Amino acid sequence: MTSIREFTCDDLFSFNSVNLDYFTETYNLSFYLSYLAKWPEYCLVAEGPDGRCLGYIIGKAEGQGEDWHGHVTAVTVAPESRWATQCTEEC
Repeated sequence: MTSIREFTCDDLFSFNSVNLDYFTETYNLSFYLSYLAKWPEYCLVAEGPDGRCLGYIIGKAEGQGEDWHGHVTAVTVAPESRWATQCTEEC
């Protein structure tokens, strides 16, 4: 069963299998660290029962007054955990 938890600095060392996917936008280390420092509540990891990172989402909140809004910066799922890659002909 997959569980959702807060993204930690240690996850930066274990999310390469997710992050190196062709469809995933990648950023430098300081980018991820700045999001973790400023908006930790908007950085989440999907973790498999074996402790592997299966995906993540990072976001932020910005603006002022009525222009205050949230922004999803990155969301990705490991290729082997995507439904389409596990689909059989009966799907």
